[in-house]
Amino acid sequence: MEEDFATRHWHLDKRVPVALIFAMLVQTAGVVWWGATTSERLSNLERRVESTSPQADRLTRVEVKLDNIADAIADIKQTIRNK
Repeated sequence: MEEDFATRHWHLDKRVPVALIFAMLVQTAGVVWWGATTSERLSNLERRVESTSPQADRLTRVEVKLDNIADAIADIKQTIRNK
């Protein structure tokens, strides 16, 4: 049983409105654009995190040192008050 050439290939029904096809194309383009934009934003954020990571480590060390200095000052104040 050999099939007819027209029945083997895909074809578009005449009842499908052109506006629907246009809307689907616009939506597809929008999704592609959104994905590209999101990917670029993520890349920018990753670069910023990599560049600020050493500063975060330095800030943590400075905070620890300040806490130690504050404790030492409190100890000195307490010693002065007890004398």
